[in-house]
Amino acid sequence: MEWRITQVQPFIDDDELTGVTDVIKRNWLTEGPCAASFLEAIKQETGAPHAVLAPNGTLALFLALLALDLPRDGEIIIPAFTFYASASAAVFAGLRPVFADVDPETFNLTADALAEQITDRTVAVMPVHVYGHTAALDEIQDVAEQHGIRVIEDAAQAYGVNFNGRAAGTWGDVGAISFFADKTITTGEGGVVLTGDSELYERLRLLRNQGRLNSGTFKHDALGMNFRVTDLQCAVGLSQLRKLPDIAAAKRRNHARYVDNLRGVEGIRQMRIQPGSDHLPFRFAFLSEHRDAVVAALEAAGIQTRGFFYPLHMQPPLKKYADAPLPNAEKLYSQGICLPVHTGLSAADIDEISGIIRGVHNDARASGM
Repeated sequence: MEWRITQVQPFIDDDELTGVTDVIKRNWLTEGPCAASFLEAIKQETGAPHAVLAPNGTLALFLALLALDLPRDGEIIIPAFTFYASASAAVFAGLRPVFADVDPETFNLTADALAEQITDRTVAVMPVHVYGHTAALDEIQDVAEQHGIRVIEDAAQAYGVNFNGRAAGTWGDVGAISFFADKTITTGEGGVVLTGDSELYERLRLLRNQGRLNSGTFKHDALGMNFRVTDLQCAVGLSQLRKLPDIAAAKRRNHARYVDNLRGVEGIRQMRIQPGSDHLPFRFAFLSEHRDAVVAALEAAGIQTRGFFYPLHMQPPLKKYADAPLPNAEKLYSQGICLPVHTGLSAADIDEISGIIRGVHNDARASGM
């Protein structure tokens, strides 16, 4: 189906084209000067002492977990409400995921939920920052330190977001961010790993470059793989970083219009932003008691929607790790709808979308549903 209003529309123009063209003219396509500049800009933006690039957000998580060198079959606590890659990266790294329920209002992991799942086999926790705001990182960090467990932030959806003035991805031992096409800034595919630990940084450098620090040598000091990126991607990333203030302003403006338009509508509950966290919206995420009817009405009008994450403990390959229902994650999935907030939207688009949603809920109320 061809959508009239799409869920995702990257802010791409001639600036990216010029950057990519310059890379081709230099005839240096693999990781080179653009990658170095992009990485330095990310460090400046986030305040991270160290960073390495990765081909995508999933591999950024996997690389981070490998570098931590956690005990095989150790337990890692992961919120059940997140994208599948949070768990699959952990399993491929030799860890056993333990799923925790999330806060029904912020949709993120809480310190209390973390504490409930900690055992003598727990080695790590992976707080995930969904829909453009963070979990309560100060409280989660405190619990982790009390129990001596490592913290891996899945900040895939939270580039440009701060908690208590500190960038998402820089609170834990290590953090992973995605630059996929639907993220706030994009390189098409891409990711970055952030850390403040110098020893961990050296392991990351070795692991991502075939176990060597110098690509010009055939002597390898450790086991490693190829997690490198291209200068083509990084040229796009540099352009995107220059646009970040405009992208962020547009997404916040669009999100605020949805909030105002749908405030007070019976049967709708909007996500509560974590106190202390900035919010750079990834989507407009909300719950509807009439989700299926809302989705049908929007799609009939040519407006693309997205559902919420299918809970990890219900995913067929991960059920063997689950031992109890997690009602908050399950309810979020059953009632959740994501709407676009990208820079291509007009105020009229958002008003149209909001009007359709209000109409469905008003009709349901009138019919006694």
